[in-house]
Amino acid sequence: MPLLQLGDDAILDTTDGVGVIMDSRAGVYFELNPVATLMVQAAMSCATVDDAVRELEQRIDASAETLRAGLGKLVDQLAEHRLLARTDAAK
Repeated sequence: MPLLQLGDDAILDTTDGVGVIMDSRAGVYFELNPVATLMVQAAMSCATVDDAVRELEQRIDASAETLRAGLGKLVDQLAEHRLLARTDAAK
């Protein structure tokens, strides 16, 4: 089971490597830079934070600590707006 999933009313588009997450109910959207897009994709495909960080280390030139902190901040921001939701595996 992935670490995160889209919120109930959220839609993710990753066209051209730039992500956009839209809340179809509220009509708001967040544009993600390429690194944030990779982070969201890793969190939605990996079962643990450690797995997501390992995947990101292969694609982004940054330390595990930096990636872990960035992923945490991004997830918190998007979860606050109900664009991402933690799955049972992440609780």
